[in-house]
Amino acid sequence: MSKSKILLIVLAFITLAFYACKKEVLTDKQASLQQLVGRWPLKYKIRTREDGFAIRKDTTAYNPVDTLVFSADGTYFQTNKTVIKSGTFTIDEAGENITFSGTPSVTQKFNYIRTTTIGLVVSD
Repeated sequence: MSKSKILLIVLAFITLAFYACKKEVLTDKQASLQQLVGRWPLKYKIRTREDGFAIRKDTTAYNPVDTLVFSADGTYFQTNKTVIKSGTFTIDEAGENITFSGTPSVTQKFNYIRTTTIGLVVSD
């Protein structure tokens, strides 16, 4: 083979390698969902408002086995040793709020999503 054919083949492989490594661009909603899916230990719930009025800080501690599990199909369940509550959830397009199904439905704002913890704030 001539050097030009070898060079052409090498360039073709390099071009294919870069084209194949193209990254998929995620929307804010997809990125939030990707981070949220999994098992999260429930630590505590802090309430600072009740019926729209500010109250003293009210902290409820959970047991060490209390867990909240989110699935990619939009379902969640809260477990202790058995399933306590389950339902569906949706994330808004901005990836900032999560709405849990139910009557009434509950919308919470993501305060933060870290590797081992999430913080949710109840919207007023």
